[in-house]
Amino acid sequence: MPRAFCLAAAVVLLFEAPVRGQSDEGVARLLRQIGQVVAEGDRAEFADLVSPYAAPALRSEYEGRLFGGEAGPTSVRERTREHHYGSLPGDGYSLVIDVFTATPHTARIFTSTLDVRRASGNTAVDAWSIVSARTLTVVEGLHRLVLSDTPYTASGLTLTAPDLALDLGESVAYLVTSAQGPAGMIVLGRGEMRFTPGPQTERDQVRLLAGDEALSVGFDAAFVRMHPRMFEARGITGKLTPAPADARQLRRAREIFDEDVGRSFSLDLGDLSSDAWFILPPDGDFLAEVRTRGRGHLTYSRSAGEPEDVTLFERSRGRDIARYASEETLRRRGPSYDEDELADFEVTHYEIDATIDPQRQEVTARAELHVHAKAEYVSTLSLRLAEGLRVTSVTSPELGRLLHVRVRTRDTIILNLPMALRRGSEMSLVVEYEGRMQSQSVDQEPLEPKHLAQVAMDVPTERYFLLSGRGYWYPQPSASGHATAGIRITTPSRFTCVASGEPDPGRAGLVDQGRSRRYAFRATDPVRYLAVLLSRFKDAVETRVPLGGEPAAEQPDPEEGLEEAAGSPAVVRPRDVVTLRTVAVNAISDGRIREATGAAADLLRFYASFMGEVPYPDVSLAMVEHALPGGHSPGYFAMVHVPPPGSAIWRADPVVFEGFPEFFIAHEIAHQWWGQAVGWENYHEQWISEGIAQYFAAMYARERHGPEVFEQMLRQFRRWAIDAADQGPVYLGYRIGQIEGDRRASRAILYNKAAAVMHMLRRLVGDDEFFEGLRMLYYGNRFQKAGTADVRVAFETASGRDLQRFFDRWIRESRLPRVRARTQVVDGAVEVRLQQLGELIYDLPVTITIEYADGRSVDVVVPLTEAEVERRIPADGPVRQVRVNRDHAALALFE
Repeated sequence: MPRAFCLAAAVVLLFEAPVRGQSDEGVARLLRQIGQVVAEGDRAEFADLVSPYAAPALRSEYEGRLFGGEAGPTSVRERTREHHYGSLPGDGYSLVIDVFTATPHTARIFTSTLDVRRASGNTAVDAWSIVSARTLTVVEGLHRLVLSDTPYTASGLTLTAPDLALDLGESVAYLVTSAQGPAGMIVLGRGEMRFTPGPQTERDQVRLLAGDEALSVGFDAAFVRMHPRMFEARGITGKLTPAPADARQLRRAREIFDEDVGRSFSLDLGDLSSDAWFILPPDGDFLAEVRTRGRGHLTYSRSAGEPEDVTLFERSRGRDIARYASEETLRRRGPSYDEDELADFEVTHYEIDATIDPQRQEVTARAELHVHAKAEYVSTLSLRLAEGLRVTSVTSPELGRLLHVRVRTRDTIILNLPMALRRGSEMSLVVEYEGRMQSQSVDQEPLEPKHLAQVAMDVPTERYFLLSGRGYWYPQPSASGHATAGIRITTPSRFTCVASGEPDPGRAGLVDQGRSRRYAFRATDPVRYLAVLLSRFKDAVETRVPLGGEPAAEQPDPEEGLEEAAGSPAVVRPRDVVTLRTVAVNAISDGRIREATGAAADLLRFYASFMGEVPYPDVSLAMVEHALPGGHSPGYFAMVHVPPPGSAIWRADPVVFEGFPEFFIAHEIAHQWWGQAVGWENYHEQWISEGIAQYFAAMYARERHGPEVFEQMLRQFRRWAIDAADQGPVYLGYRIGQIEGDRRASRAILYNKAAAVMHMLRRLVGDDEFFEGLRMLYYGNRFQKAGTADVRVAFETASGRDLQRFFDRWIRESRLPRVRARTQVVDGAVEVRLQQLGELIYDLPVTITIEYADGRSVDVVVPLTEAEVERRIPADGPVRQVRVNRDHAALALFE
């Protein structure tokens, strides 16, 4: 069923049909006539354009929708044309057209198919008529916004939204009007903004910014937007009184309007209209662009349809100050959310054919998406695609050409479907696009120049070109889930390509007389996102890595008294061998390549020894040059930065580990399990990727370099977790450190603290239970997304323990426990008393080290799971010293 649709975001890219001779002039004349009669609202004239052979429904249904809006200037754009062979004699075409009608206040887009025919033997240009037609989509709700030049006094008026109050003080307001009434206003004068977030975590973030849990700041100007019904319901216009005209104030209001109006709810209609068109904010939403005194340009938004509907954003620095769910949203969705569960649809498979020129930064591509509907009815599809990429066509084998709309200033395209998809139904989309893109920087994992003692940035490096998930180089849902894929990349022949998937040599080779080379990849196991890496690489070194044999357990020292062995039972492996391919840019020596290849192979074997498998049958290690260390790990490959000799001397950073040169390779390889095979439900759960990958790397450090290096990492985990504790809890995800602009805080909490939490969990539940819980978490969420609740359930099931408090404290709380420790040697035993001093009770294992006079030492783990714990440990000789938390494994402040 065709339907009317009010867009929540839009843009249309349109093309004139090519000239084809006299027949085309006749069709073009017919389309001009259609535009004219629609503009005049003349249904009688339209009847003259319809063939006498047309079905009566064309007049009753199609005509009603075509003339369904207010009359106004109209343009008609032909999009596609095919020869039509029907039962009637004469020439015929089947067309897809867009009819755009604009009025002084609103606009409308009507998309339809037309079958047009010229009577046999009649060559006149006016002999064409419409024989059949079908409505595809109707887009309504497009508005012009107009700034009124009438000033109003807004004295004493306060505008409120969840956790926000805008006291307009002695201000002047200019209304922004739409066809439905006021949809915003520009406020000039001296007002005050008060923002008091509800959640304690968000209050702590505001404290980092402002020194207080509430942000109170003056402002000189604001642009407030809401639906006209909210203006009416709040009686805002009735509280405004006319003010004397002021030409300078009006100029200032117009400057603010012109600068801010396009930031939100703005549409680009391509060749249909060069005017600015907007949608109205949904009823209940609230947006304020506030120019403050001392805090720059702040944007407050309440978007009821978002899982975290309250945000405060600092535009000048591009950072979130607050982002959380209001009490109303929490009542509706609960304390946590899964992006995939909230999505209306998912993409289960991609076929991407792209031509990429890294030097020119140009991309021309065709992407086919297999879509599966999850909501009861899906009438629109929202896809992310980089704003620099221009969509040239969107079609569907099932539905034909689709109207596509782009939101200004956002990497978003909205597709309007001619008929709703029902839950469980599937369709395919073909999106063709082109444009320019810059190479993507790696996510959170490179070190930064300001944290290095010396950086020789003038050392030449071989550049690489990376397109990965968050760069939106291919169309994808807002919540990108796991999908299989086929990828073909054509690039100048001097470049080599690595991508998400196994190489498919049958579809690869030289093209364009040898000037270009085509690479093909097939991801038969689902990946969370797709990535492509291009550079001048040497030939790949291919290694077959056997995964059979006994698990590579960590061997404990029996005198330590700690259960450190993996001790996991044999697990059936889906594959016995994994192919490892190592590629490196020319400047990297063969010796370093061999070392890295050996380390990567050893890592795959080690991780598989206790996990039971490697998620993907083919893994590439890409070694690229960069002045700063770092890495990135899409599915099927891991990229690591290799700084040239003399390029950098490291200074203190959470991920600088002496004696562990393979750290970045170890961390990135671990992401094949955590981050790719198992994703995270939303950004709050990113620790599942980073923290577990960090702990995997630490376990490998112990296996490869011994307990001293492992304990050094534990010491560093604890030190950085303590230093960065005020930056927020693990659950804050990528936002950790944003307020103070220090990404080291993210690595300290999201990587190191989360890894230390995993080690504490292991010591609480025991090794067998820990590794069993890891496998349960992995296999229970393989090629899916997981959240903290899934982690908790897996380890509760494996251990038989209630771990709710453990994860609540260590993942959702930023504070660390304070512990008073007292020890004494009495009657041949060590008496230990541990007391938690804060209001909250944490679960943590504390290592008590007994050092004997003969040089022996024994570690005993005392679980501290209550406010106070006392333990008597028998001694088997004279005790020289008792140390508490010698290994730094407990994240606590000891007194």
